[in-house]
Amino acid sequence: MSLKETRWRYMTTLLFLVLLMLVLSGRLIYSLLADPKQFPINTVKIAASYDHITRQQLERVLSPYLTQGYFGFSARELENDLRKLAWCQDVNVARIWPDVVKITMIEKVPVARWNKAFMTDSGDVFYPEGGLISIEGLPHLSGPDSQKKEVLQNFKKLSKLLVSYGLSASGLKLRNNQAWELLLSNGILLRLGKNDLETRVRRFCRAYPAVFADKPEQLTSVDLRYARGMAVQWKPQTGR
Repeated sequence: MSLKETRWRYMTTLLFLVLLMLVLSGRLIYSLLADPKQFPINTVKIAASYDHITRQQLERVLSPYLTQGYFGFSARELENDLRKLAWCQDVNVARIWPDVVKITMIEKVPVARWNKAFMTDSGDVFYPEGGLISIEGLPHLSGPDSQKKEVLQNFKKLSKLLVSYGLSASGLKLRNNQAWELLLSNGILLRLGKNDLETRVRRFCRAYPAVFADKPEQLTSVDLRYARGMAVQWKPQTGR
């Protein structure tokens, strides 16, 4: 065997041993870092509003991670599990040396009820654990699930229009035949049809002060699907 071949074998063996030593050292270091007894989690700081997500819910998700130690748990997996909470909008998990885990959580803010769920401002719907709770002032929107964002956008536009006339809405429904019905906060139902929604609502608002303002409690619904008029339904008057 030539001297050159001997040197090559020697260098190859040496390189293999060095790599093996690095691998074993890495495994040893990892085992040490992942040992919860060596690097335990002693403090968990949670920044959350607790409007709807409870400490008990968070503790239930956190418990299996806390036993894994400071370096042993996966922050990404913990974030993914926390995002499964119905009210969680976003969450961030950070390690703070030497033994602190900080969790920052943002809750979802519902802007409306959608069928049997809540809806956020972006049009996403979610179903809270234990069912819907009562939140004062939330409008009730309904319609085909595939058009939920369209319903929300139209409600925002029509609400803005109503406010400019001193009125407000409490609900909007898109029927299966694509006809719209707007419910005012005073209980009056506006049948808007399929087109020209803003034009028809504006026509009602302009007529409201002179025709309806002094007796809204007697009014049941107004059909605005007519080109130059409206059909009014009054509540039946009961005699004494």
